[in-house]
Amino acid sequence: MRTLILLGALAAATAVALPAQADGYLKIHGTRDNLTWHTSNGRALDLASPEGKGIRINRIEPAGHDGLRQGDVIVAADGQPVAHVVDLTIFVNAHLQAACKLTVHRGQSNVQVALPAGELAALVHPSP
Repeated sequence: MRTLILLGALAAATAVALPAQADGYLKIHGTRDNLTWHTSNGRALDLASPEGKGIRINRIEPAGHDGLRQGDVIVAADGQPVAHVVDLTIFVNAHLQAACKLTVHRGQSNVQVALPAGELAALVHPSP
């Protein structure tokens, strides 16, 4: 069921991105444990959760966007554990325009990263 939800979310994100504007494009790829996208204007995100122990940010451009850094591991969204990329996608789909607090493992400690309304959705479902 989660796979179907993820595939539906990715299809919707792709459909939104298809009518690319003349000044940009969006390339997106996602699976249960990976989400990668980049645009022609230099924005990019690469998430992976191969061990199912959180979602590692392998790349985020611009660096430090919304307080997130390369190497951070997202372990919860508003207190709900997220072990796989699909868990985060499901959370986002249920809270598209909501503000959110991510619990992120950074270095040897956990930090809270507060995202304004709609920002997490914009990361998971980007537009060109």
